[in-house]
Amino acid sequence: MYFYEEYRSRKVKDYGNGIPFNNESRLDLPSVLDEMEALTETHRRFCKAPPAILEAECFKVQFPAAMLDIADNDCLAGRMDVLPLGIGHQYTNGEFGFVINKPWFHAALGDEKITDADKKRLTALLQYWLTRNTIQKIEDCQPAEEKKYMHFPDWNSGAVSVLPSYRIAGLNIDYDKLLELGIAGLIHEVDRQKAYHHTECADFFDGIHSSLETVAAVFIWYAEQIREKACTEKSTAAHVEWIEMARICRKLSHSRPETFREALQLTYLYSLVAGTREWGRMDDYLAEFYARDIRSGILDDEETIRLLSSCWRLMIAKEQITDDRVIIGGRGRKHEVNADRLALLMMETTRRVKEIVPQLTLRFYEGQNPALYEKALDCIGEGCTYPMLYNDEVVIPGVMKVFGISEKEAEDWLPFGCGEFIINHRRINTPNSFLNLSNILLGTINNGAETGFDVAVTPDRGNLCSFETFEDLYKAYAANVDDLMEIGAAIQGRTYAGLREDMAINLISVLYDDCLSRGKGLIEGGVAGLDGCCEMYGLVTASDSLYSIRKLVYDDKSITPETMISALKADFAGFEKEQAMMLDTAKYGNDIREADEMMARVHELVCFSSLSKSGKYGIDRYTIVNINNKGNTMLGRFTGATPNGRKKSDSLSNGNNPTSGMDRNGMTAFLKSLLKARTDIHAGVVQNMKFSKEVFCDLREKVAKPLLRTYFDNGGAQAMITVVGKEDLEAAMIDPAKYGNLIVRVGGFSAHFVELDHDIQTDILKRTIY
Repeated sequence: MYFYEEYRSRKVKDYGNGIPFNNESRLDLPSVLDEMEALTETHRRFCKAPPAILEAECFKVQFPAAMLDIADNDCLAGRMDVLPLGIGHQYTNGEFGFVINKPWFHAALGDEKITDADKKRLTALLQYWLTRNTIQKIEDCQPAEEKKYMHFPDWNSGAVSVLPSYRIAGLNIDYDKLLELGIAGLIHEVDRQKAYHHTECADFFDGIHSSLETVAAVFIWYAEQIREKACTEKSTAAHVEWIEMARICRKLSHSRPETFREALQLTYLYSLVAGTREWGRMDDYLAEFYARDIRSGILDDEETIRLLSSCWRLMIAKEQITDDRVIIGGRGRKHEVNADRLALLMMETTRRVKEIVPQLTLRFYEGQNPALYEKALDCIGEGCTYPMLYNDEVVIPGVMKVFGISEKEAEDWLPFGCGEFIINHRRINTPNSFLNLSNILLGTINNGAETGFDVAVTPDRGNLCSFETFEDLYKAYAANVDDLMEIGAAIQGRTYAGLREDMAINLISVLYDDCLSRGKGLIEGGVAGLDGCCEMYGLVTASDSLYSIRKLVYDDKSITPETMISALKADFAGFEKEQAMMLDTAKYGNDIREADEMMARVHELVCFSSLSKSGKYGIDRYTIVNINNKGNTMLGRFTGATPNGRKKSDSLSNGNNPTSGMDRNGMTAFLKSLLKARTDIHAGVVQNMKFSKEVFCDLREKVAKPLLRTYFDNGGAQAMITVVGKEDLEAAMIDPAKYGNLIVRVGGFSAHFVELDHDIQTDILKRTIY
């Protein structure tokens, strides 16, 4: 079920920092075994305690033990191991609770270099946690009737229509409050609220108090480690730098920040330990620190970029490639003028560092300083895939409607992870299941069984031969979508309920609105909205396929239902003529009314199905997102041939985009098709665009900018742009060693092209370049 399983075990790149964030950095088994056994013993002692206390006690064992020393070129402290066993945020999938990396344990148990005594200790740990880790407990609650549509335990094993992820993601804390109060101020606020609530919520407040003291201990640990490093290496050029870092860490353990560097250090290290993974409106909450330091002369723009570059490199080292959103621009900022100045420097930092994270995101609106948008286009034109562009004029009204909130609240919307929407430190909107719309269609036309892999993916509502009209087929498809969406919503509710037993998410609850005043944690009723969302995959593959069925089977009657099913099951072997007919039917992305209307119809079907689950399973608002990381390729591997002419195991369509290579009527037609889907009924949709260097750079004023302006003025909500030559992608597949720095948009995130699997590279290569 883990989205990026390969990132859990592979050797990460050094990035010149010397210390990687990965499990292989802790193969000193005596040390890591001691730490895991200490955590396990603490769990035994406190497993019956309230979740906030259990979490806090286990947190003490994990931190600062999991922290790593700084690297020589760091300007900020904050490196951390991802342990094979831990509580809180582990690995890249965003799990909270108690998490165990079972593949790591099994690999260690099979390693001949590990002694029998250590293997015995590993076996005892594995046996203890197999049924006690949070994900397993949640999974065990899934009814067998629902599990039959999930089938397999991970992304790389077989066909599914609905897939759980059992996680909490996209948590954006109140950084303004963190920087205003500091750790000591937060502890004081927690104690004040405890006194107000008397004894009714004492455990909740005691757990947060203890966890904040652990964070302070991490800062003290770094202060001591760095000072010792500085004392033993006085001759190095970095000595003065280390002395300053040690001073800042010592100060932040008991006082609030006063300078830009102090504020950046507190922001980064607190977030790392707390596990938020998202950085919110960084230009705004750091703006006044930056402006004061500029006025006082202790900071200039180059020093600001140096500090930000260090922060960016630390984010890169974590390799959490679908997270680390830094938001700049947009309506509702408190310090707009100074935030704009800092936002420009953040874009310049991204231009210089030029990596896959942070996922710098520019929100823009009519009347905003135009320098931000121009700088964004400059960065993108140089080969950065950031910043991503979001149009507040469109997104804010949509967010108001979807979440049922005021304009003022909606102005503080944020995209997180791969592009899901959330309201800053007020609501949770974790994606917790994945819906393969293409497999649902295949099950609908084949008695509930997937045509290519012959497993049950939907309820049996008939087959293509039994539906007399296209509307009969569509009605059955809609019912199957709704049934599986119901399962997704139930998964969401069970995930929150299961996690609620193991932790209160102390360090994040303290920085979410209302949690302290209510005396309740994030998922215990402390937030204004406990929401959830479902990721849909293969939307356009499904809509193009539905149009093809309607056109060929029902309207023209050029292919019989029996022949259509036979062709799909044969993966078109012997049915090449029928496949050509399917490929030749109109496709979304070309401003062809019938094809675009089918896409918009399916889009609305799925969006309204998700919204209809709001208020159920303990979820306030349930939404759909169409963000498509590389899941369109991963799920495509286990999706049979589809009626749009796509062959078995080929990639599904990506996000809201046309099937790769099927948008053939030019950029204007492509953009007009993108505008057909409503923007006020979902919580995030990805629009990937690929421009040639000639069009975006040489012809920017005459071609690229007017096209984008027209797109946004007519309701375009978002754009993720890659400027690259097709010849570069082709060359990189042949000689990857020469193209290690080639970065592309995959879906809701960016990646080094040469590090992607071959079929994902092929899918990106097929996308039309304008």
